[in-house]
Amino acid sequence: LRAVAPDNAPENPTVVVLTSGAPHAGYAEHVFLARRMNFQLVQPGDLFVDQAHVKMRTIRGPQPVHVIYRQVDDALAKLDGVAADTMFGIVGLLHAYAAGNVTIANAPGNGIADDKVMYSLVPELIRFYLGEAPVLEQVPTYSCLRDDDRSYVLDHLHELVVQTVDDAGSYDRLMGPESTAIERDEFRHRILAAPRNFIAQP
Repeated sequence: LRAVAPDNAPENPTVVVLTSGAPHAGYAEHVFLARRMNFQLVQPGDLFVDQAHVKMRTIRGPQPVHVIYRQVDDALAKLDGVAADTMFGIVGLLHAYAAGNVTIANAPGNGIADDKVMYSLVPELIRFYLGEAPVLEQVPTYSCLRDDDRSYVLDHLHELVVQTVDDAGSYDRLMGPESTAIERDEFRHRILAAPRNFIAQP
């Protein structure tokens, strides 16, 4: 993370872990990461932009921030134009980012590689790119985009966990064994309407 700091950053750049806070499903992981890496854990209200440079509010006054390791959802990115841009609740962050004064690790839009459909492809990716069989087994993952997988999922909704592929906190999912017939029927219709948007796992 320090290695990707902007060119104008000092030799020991400041890195922060940006979280949306305790309500986020991954907050415990955010705390763990920040502690293990010895970086500050911050929320959007802890950061502000001054003359296209990001700063962090501290008890010792504003401190410059050079790298933001983002752990907030893309859905929170709100862009209101260049002059008064707002990203993740931080006015001017997009401007500072575009000016090259801050690096946002896992920048907005990079979630394409975090698409849950990737789970179903990992064994194939290993075979294709490494020419090897996977050493570790993974949880079987059914991509509803594939006809065979979709048929299996629709026949076994009562046994599976079904999730949208772009959901960062597992908020929009069907817990099959705990679901009602009405909930399963709703997910059946959603899967048939947009199969690319769903995966399922035991």
